[in-house]
Amino acid sequence: MKSLTSIQKTFKVFKTLSMLAMIVSFIAAGTALLGLLCVMEWQTEGMLGLGRSVMEFTGTTSLKPAICVLLSDAVLALTDGILFLFAYLYFKAEQADGTPFTYSGADQIKSLGIKTIVMPLIAVIISAVIYSCFGMTDAPDWSNAVSVVLGIVLILASLMFHYGAELEMRAKEASR
Repeated sequence: MKSLTSIQKTFKVFKTLSMLAMIVSFIAAGTALLGLLCVMEWQTEGMLGLGRSVMEFTGTTSLKPAICVLLSDAVLALTDGILFLFAYLYFKAEQADGTPFTYSGADQIKSLGIKTIVMPLIAVIISAVIYSCFGMTDAPDWSNAVSVVLGIVLILASLMFHYGAELEMRAKEASR
């Protein structure tokens, strides 16, 4: 039982970290969208005068690259926030169950592994389309190797958690 207590404490820390990362990601997405509004306001010679500061922050002097960078960053940050939300929901459910060795938990972490592989890939494709639509040829070098490896690890962990759930079920049946 000492191991289970350690696992629960560790998962509680990860639950908190995933919540913080989710909040930071959503704030980053919102900030990028706010910057986008400021840039558009600057272009239309609006009254707030915030667009010039955002343009300087993005390192661009024209409207198209600034819109492209901010829109792409918003998509990537929003994707990260959604993934952290799913991770938080998994850790919250695991804490409620009291063990990672449940069938529903194993299914949930398998789903998280698949989402960790697919969602960043889709976000990069959307960002590449945005860069292409704006005629930007100097797009950042996006690599999804980390998300693919993490997704595979989560899928493998789900198999171990499923096996652990089977062992617990057998132990309960044997003790009856």
